[in-house]
Amino acid sequence: MIVLCLAVVLQVSTDSITLEQALERAVRDRGAVEAAAAGVAEARAAVRSAGAVTNPAASFSYSESPPTRHLTVDQPLDWLLRRGADRAAARAGVARATADSAQALAGLLRDVRAAFYRARAARLAEELVLAQASLADSVARIAGARLRAGDISLLEQEQAAQEAARARQTASSAREATLVVEAELARVIAADGTPPHASGRLDAGLDQLPDTTLDLSGIYSVRSASADSALAALELRSAARRRVPLPSLTSGVEWGDPTQPGALGLIGIALPLPLWNREGGPVEAARARAVRASALAREARLDARRQARETRIHLVAAAARARFDRDTLVPAAGSLRARAVRAYRAGETGILPVLDALRGERDIALAALQDQLAFQEALADWYALSGPPR
Repeated sequence: MIVLCLAVVLQVSTDSITLEQALERAVRDRGAVEAAAAGVAEARAAVRSAGAVTNPAASFSYSESPPTRHLTVDQPLDWLLRRGADRAAARAGVARATADSAQALAGLLRDVRAAFYRARAARLAEELVLAQASLADSVARIAGARLRAGDISLLEQEQAAQEAARARQTASSAREATLVVEAELARVIAADGTPPHASGRLDAGLDQLPDTTLDLSGIYSVRSASADSALAALELRSAARRRVPLPSLTSGVEWGDPTQPGALGLIGIALPLPLWNREGGPVEAARARAVRASALAREARLDARRQARETRIHLVAAAARARFDRDTLVPAAGSLRARAVRAYRAGETGILPVLDALRGERDIALAALQDQLAFQEALADWYALSGPPR
């Protein structure tokens, strides 16, 4: 009874939230989502500026000898060779930014799922410990009645009272843990004010696992590495084309000659001469970056294959443990505790079997909650790798 009163005093009025609501709120309110979208927008803007036509350069000069005035316009043409490769490289940058944005969103959803189920597990653990504390108080009252009747010794009654006190301490720790993880849930979903408490089944999805076949090319890290490799290859092509000397087109007019009324037009070309610098260094540097990006893409596929296998193993094993806890261990522990309390009330057994049954049920039930939480975290890891459920 004391524990129940303590829980009422400590209970904070909070709104409940489902997993779907938590995910929706995080996507709507978290700055990480906006930052990821801004990265994609920046990459798309780079496509519009990549390979842009070089602006012409106009020059005016005055001389004392006729013709005295000169106006020329220089139009470089080197962008003609690079434009296609530059725009293709920029589009590869968009692919990379899109993959990074998707990976950031998947990581955010993974954090929300994990925080949500941690908060749910903590609240269920608190409720379990409170129920166990109430049972321990009941056993202590039974022991007090039997002591007054002369059926048991003072030592046995004190053992029962001590177990009830320990249960109250455990309830206090469970309440603290609940408040801490709910504060983390509030941060993850960007909730203001009093943190909401998670509602729903902790074993959701336990009886129907997702399809664990996975195409490695769809994994976000592989997509990012592949986009990097394509980007580096296209940058190498662009750097190689910069070595080709393309002329600049020059046109203009001259006037101010007394012997020649009017203006004289002129047109010509200016051809760069690669005498001192043939752009070999930038090309070799771009080639080295392309080789490195290609190698890192292969490494990313190997790491993704390992990560997929490990995540699949954790998911299947955690689900098996959680199902066994829920369907076998927890019901058996509850039945054993009920029989022990009935036997003690009838005077058929001492206090120690009852205390052992109470502690055993509490430990098994708390372990079952942790196994279900481990399953939900493994499921969150799988969705972060394969993409959210459809």
